[in-house]
Amino acid sequence: MAKTQFNVEQLKSEAVKPLFAVAGATELAVDFARGYATETQKTAQDRFAGVQARVAKVDRDPKNLQARATSLVNARLEELTKEARDAQAKFESRVAELQSDAKALPARVQAQLADAVAELTKTYADLAARGEKFVAAVRKDGVKAVTTVKKTPARKPAAKKAAAKAPAKKAAAKKAPATKATA
Repeated sequence: MAKTQFNVEQLKSEAVKPLFAVAGATELAVDFARGYATETQKTAQDRFAGVQARVAKVDRDPKNLQARATSLVNARLEELTKEARDAQAKFESRVAELQSDAKALPARVQAQLADAVAELTKTYADLAARGEKFVAAVRKDGVKAVTTVKKTPARKPAAKKAAAKAPAKKAAAKKAPATKATA
């Protein structure tokens, strides 16, 4: 085997390098810490001076504090008064709107009633005309007219209208004989 020769001086210098690196890193960390501490102390002093200046500006005179509080209360009172007036005006306008709607309601009901009566009158006239034609057909053809009518399909829309307004037609039908009797 071959003997390896070591240089003891070189070995010592290489073994000590990691320790020197740790010492250098520690010294660098201490420098950074000192810098941050100095900056933080300076910032804290500036803030403290600012707070002291603001505290010095605070008015501690009771008369001035009372006057300021009174002016703030008066300003808020004026705002609330204005809001109350606005609310009252809105309320009054809504009441007036509801009153006008209430006044217009009878006219609307009357118009709807007139439309319903007109439709009822038209339906009654249509039924009377149909009945007249049927009676004429029965007089002319007799039983054949009845079977012809049964075979013809009824119109569905007319049947639906008649079913929906059956009570109203009965009332109109009751009036019809009275009208014919007076005529």
